[in-house]
Amino acid sequence: MGRQKIKRACSFKPLYTLFAPENVVAEGEMELNSDEMEAIYLMDYESMYQEDAAREMNVSRPTFSRIIKSARTKIATALVRGYRMRIVDAKDKFIVALPVLSQTDFSSFPNAAPWMALVQLANQKVVAVTFVSNPAASQKPSACLPDFLKSHGVSYYLGARVGEGLKNILLARGIFVKKIPPLNALEEIPTHICKCL
Repeated sequence: MGRQKIKRACSFKPLYTLFAPENVVAEGEMELNSDEMEAIYLMDYESMYQEDAAREMNVSRPTFSRIIKSARTKIATALVRGYRMRIVDAKDKFIVALPVLSQTDFSSFPNAAPWMALVQLANQKVVAVTFVSNPAASQKPSACLPDFLKSHGVSYYLGARVGEGLKNILLARGIFVKKIPPLNALEEIPTHICKCL
């Protein structure tokens, strides 16, 4: 029996998922999976070293090496042969949480704000928003927030200032932390989650 696959951390959400040669009917198609796209993003866009990128993805360095080699081979094949290139992501739906002062004020995100906005994204668009009482408003954030977020299926926690202690606790539970600037509307969230050029 094979080993159970470790859950890999992928934070990059591409805005565009299909690339094709212009004015040419491509004869083939290469698919990059989310692991390969994350590896390309970390090494070739963010200029990380393999060891650091592997740690970021929660994989061993040899595994990361295989992922990046596969991704680069696919990209090279698509470019040389004029194939379409498609980025496939099994996780195209996820929930983002951010603490807010009110259901209409998104100008700051103190961890102890009275409300928690739970924003459901699908295909890089806001599809639903729920406001719930923020448990961190009455307790120490690092004590109750991680369990609360995990119980609501949150993948990303957004804020303006998140301490390293809380960030590490959230990452240990598989919740990514992103620092974002003030928002005018929750519909702006995908532009901060979906890293693009």
